[in-house]
Amino acid sequence: MQSPDARQQELWRRARRLSSAVAGLTLVLSAAVLLGWAVGSVTLTQLVPGLPAMVPLTASALMLTAGAELALGGRRAAARRMGVLMALTVALWSVLLLGTYVGDSPRWDALFQALGGRTSPQSASLLLLLGLALALRDARSRWGARAFQGMALGALVLSFSVLVAYSFQEPRFYWFAGRGGVGIALHTDVSLLLLSLGALLLRPEQGVVGAFLHAGAGGIMARRLLPALLVPLVGGVAAHQMLRHTRMEPHLVWSLLEVAQAAVLTWVVWRAATRLNALHAEQLRAEERTREDARAQRRLAEENARLYAEAEASSRAREDVLAIVSHDLKNPLSTVRMGTGLLTRRLDTLAGGAALQRQVDAIDRAAAHMQDLITRLLDAARMDAGHLLMLDRRSEAVEPLAQEALAMVEPQARDKGVRLERRLSQGLRASCDRPRILQVLANLLGNAVKFTPPGGTVTVSTTQDAGTVRVSVRDTGPGIPKAHQARLFQRHWQASDTAHQGSGLGLYIACGIVTAHGGRLWVDSDEGAGTTFTFTLPESPPDHPPLDTLEGEV
Repeated sequence: MQSPDARQQELWRRARRLSSAVAGLTLVLSAAVLLGWAVGSVTLTQLVPGLPAMVPLTASALMLTAGAELALGGRRAAARRMGVLMALTVALWSVLLLGTYVGDSPRWDALFQALGGRTSPQSASLLLLLGLALALRDARSRWGARAFQGMALGALVLSFSVLVAYSFQEPRFYWFAGRGGVGIALHTDVSLLLLSLGALLLRPEQGVVGAFLHAGAGGIMARRLLPALLVPLVGGVAAHQMLRHTRMEPHLVWSLLEVAQAAVLTWVVWRAATRLNALHAEQLRAEERTREDARAQRRLAEENARLYAEAEASSRAREDVLAIVSHDLKNPLSTVRMGTGLLTRRLDTLAGGAALQRQVDAIDRAAAHMQDLITRLLDAARMDAGHLLMLDRRSEAVEPLAQEALAMVEPQARDKGVRLERRLSQGLRASCDRPRILQVLANLLGNAVKFTPPGGTVTVSTTQDAGTVRVSVRDTGPGIPKAHQARLFQRHWQASDTAHQGSGLGLYIACGIVTAHGGRLWVDSDEGAGTTFTFTLPESPPDHPPLDTLEGEV
């Protein structure tokens, strides 16, 4: 089933096609009349002896008007401009022709006799209205649109009046009394009637035609009742002919006419009512579907609200559990690490203590790793809940901070045979939370050392860039595939070949920390060419001007 908009557009397309068809039919009819004058055919020029004939000037003007209508119905702007020019030509030609009826000049009579006859004032007036209407077809102002509708509708009403006069054989409408033998031919009037209708159909969305062609119930009812307009005309003509050619009594003729008209009108109204009832039933079904959709939406909203409440409760429960974990595990782990520190000091004074020192160091590293993992879980939980990480921001020197992070991973790099390099600009200061940024750097350096093969290099560099401090960690490892780079900073995500090497929270938390500082963390990597992680921090005023960049090896 078509939507209302689609039905409306289809009605307008049909109206414009009908306008082109009417103009084409008028072109053919006018050409046939010119051919009739060329071959001397009274049938083509006069139709019925004794009635006015269509003169060559009128036929030419009708062809020009039909051409203007066809051009204005086209899509090209150049064609529409040509149509307006043709319409103005018709209007000017009509004004000049009407001017020849002012006064009495034998010269005009002789000239028009040589051209095959003079166009009647009725035809010239209708052509003037049509020419001006077509010239205003594309008017954008409200006044122009109303003038177009008024003149085209006026031409339609006047030509229909002449047709009615022909039906009742009333010559005062189609003969011009001031000039013997000058009148509007029947096929001229029919052509003008068709062209007036075609002009109105050029703008099917406006005026009377817009009301008749509306896709709504009003338009449907108007189109259904349209045949009723012909009932009085057809009935009157039939009664007139019966009275002229039969001996029936007038009261019988008019009684039969009333009965016939009532029957036809009843049939027309019945068809319109049937269609409107069908539309009403369809509207009721649509309203019921709308109510059902609304009920489904309410049920969905209620279900979403329930799920949201459950999610909120789960989130609060998770935060409670993590708080318990933080309190009940971090404190015992701190006690374990204090114990390992005490054991280390005692073992240094005991003979044979060096053999146990490795076990104590292993216990201390495990406890430190557990503390770090608990801190990461708490940070991830805060980020998942949409809470900002707590920061204690101060103006910090970047070069000592990077040196401290390098020192933290130096034993791991030395054991693996990875060289650490630095390219640090002295004097740079950033507004940051030192422990948090140290956590970010330690994570990036630890990953770089972890994925760099023995003999490779990990480089830390710092630079100044438009009010920010840029810190980069580059390794000479195997690189990261393009398909994986977009997911590196997601929670718990790890490549399948490295999933056993960590919790998957490091980069997720590092990105959250940098974002909380107002900076940005990103990665640049090509497979086989190493990886570079870079993050930015807001710069704070330095204590002294920056010195040259220091390069060296840790």
